[in-house]
Amino acid sequence: MCIWVTVVALPEKGPGMTTVPHVPPTVTQHECPAAPISVSERRRAAAKPRWNLPAVVGLLCGIAALVVTFVSAIGSVAWPLAGAGLVLGIVGVVQAIKGTTGNRGFAIGGTAVSAAVLLTTGGLLAYNTFIGIGEAGLHLPVVAGDKHTVEFVATATSDAYVHFGALGDQRAAITPGSTDPWHGQASYNTGSYLVTLTVDTRSSNLHNQIGCSILVDGDKVAENTGTTIALCTANIR
Repeated sequence: MCIWVTVVALPEKGPGMTTVPHVPPTVTQHECPAAPISVSERRRAAAKPRWNLPAVVGLLCGIAALVVTFVSAIGSVAWPLAGAGLVLGIVGVVQAIKGTTGNRGFAIGGTAVSAAVLLTTGGLLAYNTFIGIGEAGLHLPVVAGDKHTVEFVATATSDAYVHFGALGDQRAAITPGSTDPWHGQASYNTGSYLVTLTVDTRSSNLHNQIGCSILVDGDKVAENTGTTIALCTANIR
């Protein structure tokens, strides 16, 4: 705080003086010195924001999810990648807003790309599973003349339950213990579908070697093995 004090000296009134001459005061102003800056404040001002690691990783996950969405053999990986990208992107945005890190653009980009992938794949899956029936649907059993075939293969050393098909259309079967694999078939013309094959033992007391695989037009797109249950999932188009 600066304080200015102005002192005005008036001449004494002597004999023969009838008035006191007016002397305008003269005020000299001085600028206040700047407040001292602490060492910690100087370091904070000079320090650059560190990299926003969640934002960068979230953006990479979103881009990877966008790429694998269009690859039928690994399309199902897009869901966990996009989910991780969305969570990391939101964390990165929060950190950037707080000012603890930089790269706000990466954070916003990762969040937007991941959310777009989730909305797009979710919308296509819902349409093709629940609405896109008929010529555009997954046909169980096989319809003659369809362009693509889907084969579900299950193996089990003891009796096992089999569930196969798309999310909105699941079929059930029982495969007896045998060295010969069990086969189920489907077909489709166009569209994108999340197909699954689950094989689980009928009795937990029996030691059972279980295997499952899914083939699209003869190419294997999913495979798994287990002792009590085996689950195969593939996003086909």
